[in-house]
Amino acid sequence: METLLFLGGGILLGFLLRKKNNMRAAVDKSITVMIWVLLLFLGISIGANQQVIDNIHVIGGKALVLTIGGIAGSIVCSYFVYRKYFKA
Repeated sequence: METLLFLGGGILLGFLLRKKNNMRAAVDKSITVMIWVLLLFLGISIGANQQVIDNIHVIGGKALVLTIGGIAGSIVCSYFVYRKYFKA
């Protein structure tokens, strides 16, 4: 429930402050900083988890397979979209 309240409050504040460009720049900068802080804490959490560290080679292998599959799928789909819509 708190999540929805914070989301609603943020939407309301964003609506009320939408024309203040200096506020928008400050919000954009603070969001970037907060994302970096969250990534730092995520890295600390992963580094402290012994089970993850022990299986990092398995996790890395799965991540590699998913990455290659995603790239290959994107290339194949792009090829068909190009042939259908852009090739004269």
